[in-house]
Amino acid sequence: MPFTLCEKRQSVLDAKGHCLVMGGPGSGKTTLALMKAMSRVRDGLGESQTVLFLSFSRAAVARIMDAASGHMPPKQKPDLSIQTFHSFFWQILRGYGYLLGAPRRLSIVLAHDEKAMRDGIESESPSWKEWEAKREGLFHQEGRVCFDLFAPLTATLLRKAITIRNRIARRYPLILVDEAQDTGNEQWECVKLLSERSQVICLADPNQMIYDFLPGVGPKRIGHIREALNPHEIDLGTENQRSPGTEIATFARDILTNSLRRSGYKGVSRLQFRSSAAERNNSIRSSIGVIIKRIKEETGSKPTSVALITSYSSGVAIVSSALQQEPLIRHQVLFDEAFALLASRTAAFLLEPKNASDHVNNVATLLELTADAFRAKGTKTAREQCRKCGLYAASCRQGKVPSYKVASSAAALITSAQNRKLSGDPRRDWLTVKQDLRQLGEELFQDIASQLDYLVAFARGKRIAESLSELWLQHAAYPGAREALDTALTQDQLLSGGEELRGIHVMNMHKCKGKQFDGVILYRQQYHSPFVWRDEAAPYQASRRLLHMAITRARLHVLILDEVYSTCPIIDQYTL
Repeated sequence: MPFTLCEKRQSVLDAKGHCLVMGGPGSGKTTLALMKAMSRVRDGLGESQTVLFLSFSRAAVARIMDAASGHMPPKQKPDLSIQTFHSFFWQILRGYGYLLGAPRRLSIVLAHDEKAMRDGIESESPSWKEWEAKREGLFHQEGRVCFDLFAPLTATLLRKAITIRNRIARRYPLILVDEAQDTGNEQWECVKLLSERSQVICLADPNQMIYDFLPGVGPKRIGHIREALNPHEIDLGTENQRSPGTEIATFARDILTNSLRRSGYKGVSRLQFRSSAAERNNSIRSSIGVIIKRIKEETGSKPTSVALITSYSSGVAIVSSALQQEPLIRHQVLFDEAFALLASRTAAFLLEPKNASDHVNNVATLLELTADAFRAKGTKTAREQCRKCGLYAASCRQGKVPSYKVASSAAALITSAQNRKLSGDPRRDWLTVKQDLRQLGEELFQDIASQLDYLVAFARGKRIAESLSELWLQHAAYPGAREALDTALTQDQLLSGGEELRGIHVMNMHKCKGKQFDGVILYRQQYHSPFVWRDEAAPYQASRRLLHMAITRARLHVLILDEVYSTCPIIDQYTL
């Protein structure tokens, strides 16, 4: 469907003040924002000025970059800075954070390390105030910044330092805010402060507010935008630029509004599977061929991107594990599990060269890394496992490996690492480490191994594989594998963007927001991906909003991969 520059869209391009652009998924909000950016660039920017486009996730940044390549001439691209909120705030803190009393040199505490440091506790815990004080101390005394402090620290800096605020606003005369309905209090305060001198265009869709469980995110944000900015406002409604020629958007709206239609929907189908593990795994694998075939029949071309989307992270692990069976179906996994990332550091340590003379200290290090991983879980059982690993590690530091099973299993892993012949292929060597962890028969290390499925194809981005490959080329080994992993994860969580969403991707529903794929497979299974959020009562409005968002990630086809004998109060009533 061609983008129609109607009167209301033109009014945004012509506006000199703030704007609020409302509209459903695929209604053209991003395209209009990019046209506004081009218009501002053509009007002329001052020296060192750029247009700033802020979004929440790297995937959304990648999508916007991809859209920009189709709308902006190459010579204009340097005039558009597309960033996540985190990368924008880090840029400011790195330059001016010392004004808040921190050391001049700042470093980032990765999210999974932060969770281990706080023993996995969450904001509702009575101990949370103690953690907040410790977190503030890390910033002021050591210059170490946790992700959750990026926004409040930047808001404090912009609020107190008017000169810096004006300097940043002059650099970005036009600021485009994607998914503005999901901004938290401090994120919104930063935008509001910069709006005093910069023109702000907010893009919003209240039906895609899926992070309202986070502190400061709520349904009143659009009202705050109207009150603070007094913006020129347009509503693009349910216009569909993303999946024209299909009824995907209609199906999504019917799910959202609990509207029943007995006939099917063009571009939407269902594939059912029995609940046995073997049949489930076969169906997960075959669903990819099914959706490719249906898209080719409907459009004449094969899709370039397919997403398998689940409700929970446990569903992600099941889907990824099925795709790993031989023959391997290459895929990328998007996840946000602290335990999985800390487990990956354990695996990276086992890739590093080991000397027999340092055997006992290596066993201690392995136990300490394992303790960090379980500390992040925050459960009573995990804390006990963490305590035991710490005690065994302390014994090792005194020169003797205890005879307990966990410690002896750790010693066996170190011996295996000492003797392992590596291939130089990071992915293959990673899988070998995972196999060693699984074969021991020790539940603790099997749990670690299960988390490595999230990284099986180095799905956090090819930087991990590239970093390890570079180590191998230099040393014919992986010295510093943990540091290489941490660097890649830092880039992935904060500093990078622009990777194309091509190929096969696996993720939960919250991680798919802001992304687009040719085909979407929605995996529904009673316990690990049920579509209805835990304990939610009918009419399941929050679950419907989340499912609506996931459905509208598709351009060409949506396939519901549905467990046959379990029931779903949302999907079962539709004919597909």
